[in-house]
Amino acid sequence: MLDRRRLMVSLGVLAAASAQGLPSAFAKASSASKGAPIPPKPPAVPRIVGKFGHQRTDDYAWLRPKDWHAVLRDPASLDAPIKSAVLSENAYTDAVLAPAAPLRAKLAARAEAVEPPNAGALEVADGGYLYYRREAPGQDHPVYARRPIAGGPEQVLLDVGAEAKGKTFYSLVWGGPRRSPDGKLFGWAADQTGSGIFAVRVREIATGKMLVDDIENTHGGIAFGPDGRHLYYVGRNEKGWPDSVWRRDMQTGTSAKIYDQDDPGLFVSLKTTASGGFVVIRLFNGATTECLLIPGDDPTAKPIVVEPRTDGLDYDVDHWNGALLILTDADGATDFKVMTAPIDKPGRAHWRELTPHVPGRFIAALHPFKDRLVREEWRDAKPRLVVAAPDGTEHDAGFDEPAYALSVPAGQGYDAASLAFLYQSPKTPPRAHRLVLASGKAEPVGPLAKAPAYDPARYVVERIEAKAADGALVPITILRAKDAPRDGKAPLFLYGYGSYGATVEAEFSPSAIALVDQGWTYAIAHVRGGAERGSAWWRTVLKHGKKLTFTDFIACAEHLADQRYTARGKIVAHGYSAGGLLMGAIYTMRPDLWAGVIAQVPFVDVLNTMDDFDTHPLGKTAIPVWGDPRVPEDYAYVASYSPYDQLKPAAYPALLATGSVADDRVAFWEPVKFAVKARALTTADKPIMVKIAMAAGHMGASGAGAARDQQAMFGEFAILAVTDTWPRP
Repeated sequence: MLDRRRLMVSLGVLAAASAQGLPSAFAKASSASKGAPIPPKPPAVPRIVGKFGHQRTDDYAWLRPKDWHAVLRDPASLDAPIKSAVLSENAYTDAVLAPAAPLRAKLAARAEAVEPPNAGALEVADGGYLYYRREAPGQDHPVYARRPIAGGPEQVLLDVGAEAKGKTFYSLVWGGPRRSPDGKLFGWAADQTGSGIFAVRVREIATGKMLVDDIENTHGGIAFGPDGRHLYYVGRNEKGWPDSVWRRDMQTGTSAKIYDQDDPGLFVSLKTTASGGFVVIRLFNGATTECLLIPGDDPTAKPIVVEPRTDGLDYDVDHWNGALLILTDADGATDFKVMTAPIDKPGRAHWRELTPHVPGRFIAALHPFKDRLVREEWRDAKPRLVVAAPDGTEHDAGFDEPAYALSVPAGQGYDAASLAFLYQSPKTPPRAHRLVLASGKAEPVGPLAKAPAYDPARYVVERIEAKAADGALVPITILRAKDAPRDGKAPLFLYGYGSYGATVEAEFSPSAIALVDQGWTYAIAHVRGGAERGSAWWRTVLKHGKKLTFTDFIACAEHLADQRYTARGKIVAHGYSAGGLLMGAIYTMRPDLWAGVIAQVPFVDVLNTMDDFDTHPLGKTAIPVWGDPRVPEDYAYVASYSPYDQLKPAAYPALLATGSVADDRVAFWEPVKFAVKARALTTADKPIMVKIAMAAGHMGASGAGAARDQQAMFGEFAILAVTDTWPRP
């Protein structure tokens, strides 16, 4: 499978406080204030920070541990004064939200009641089996299993709950587990701290024997060789960078490094081609790409470079119809085109066009099958599937709702007669579908699995557009009750992301339904930075265009108010990770517009993080997106919007920021510093809070229950913010 859409993607003692040069009274006050309504103000310890000739004073730089990487490896080793500050902030947040605990419980219960049974159950055919994941009600983790197409008992491949039992955190790598092409082995990579440090495991399905149980400290990417004997995985250095690719011979138990990746500006991914003919190593960062092939029939061969990395060239490789299949933006194909190349001459000089570039038709992913090629495309900010035959005949499978989401899992059988996918919308629960390759027709599989307590007919989905300051039309997806009047009285929950070319899909969200049931309107602002309107939709905001993401979001909020879906001052904004940067920016740019802002693991200390790219786990991979702090023009532009640095005296709205001590993507001190500084500067009386998890990762605590509880906390905060019913100190 070729996928361009899903790019890329946290404890005190007095002696330690004195050693840090911090006021010893702070540690005492923090300890004594547990449960108090207002946390003691962390001491401002002015420190000169900044590299590359750009120096500034940061009063809260001390909240960053001296050795963050040691904390990532062992979160319990967090410096005592920093832990004291974090615990004080957590106690304040808990105290402010505690009186509304019944409201949070009500929202969580409604979301759980709305969740369809075994939500999104989908069976993928491959090699005589149907593969699927199932989730029992009340279970925090899924079970991966298969059953013979011809009939027979289920085989459990991985019970994630059993693996997670007794652990404070357990999460599989993004992308999930993998099976070998011959269907005999099942492998996964698991993080047990939240720090992005993955252990790789492989089990023989027939016997249950563990073939790999000793590969630790990896970056998480894995792929099986087509021979079923070799496993490939991505190494991780002490800074958290993907620095190598390794091959494990599962018969002998020996590992060999097959590729050194010495460029901290590149991510590394692994996959087995759909045909099973090759393993692909892909190096990428949004500005350049390089793919290397390992032939399935020669696993010890030196990886073959398809096309050397070139600035401005993005491409990915698969194998179909006896040739290499290349999805690329070469030669100005900003929305991508499909090329082929001979296996023995893979370089760009030999690429030949299969599917031309069409501006406005963004090709997000390719799914090769033996007799057909399926494209995932985005047109007019909506996804669709197109089936192409080797002779060029095409069938387009479109869908009728104003906004919806399609999800195609990896590992589709190359010989399968249909492609399995999920269809959903903000009001339609996930439903399994199949795209019949011979006809190009999409059809549902089985009845819609909706919960008895949920009636889709009570809700309506709309798609409108807001005009940005430069005239661009920004799509907005809206969910609301069908009988709700548009009179400007409804509060609005507005979500946005806008980075890395990641499309925000119009998915079914039980937590959104729970809010709508409380009289809210829920909306998604598809701002620039995502790829909903094609590659240019995100490339225009790279480096010196980033402020367009922020102004797009503000334009969406104001348009929704003008169209009487809500009113100014009754809007709660929510963003996650790089979307948390969006939240920090709109918080400082237009504090008057929001009742509250939810900044989930927010990237708000941009200047300091970019200054430290040489030690950050993301390394130089962030430079093509945000800019290079060594370049004066790039530094100045980042400084003009970096939320932490833009805070000044103002009447700030309520804020709930979250983080994790173990998060290696966005460090926990970013939301802590932002909240502490904003609280010191605000001229309003709205609570400014931060909640830092001691055992969680970038996505939060592990398990479905924890995710549901966090979303209910966000809903509780939103309602308190709009009604302004905070407990006052």
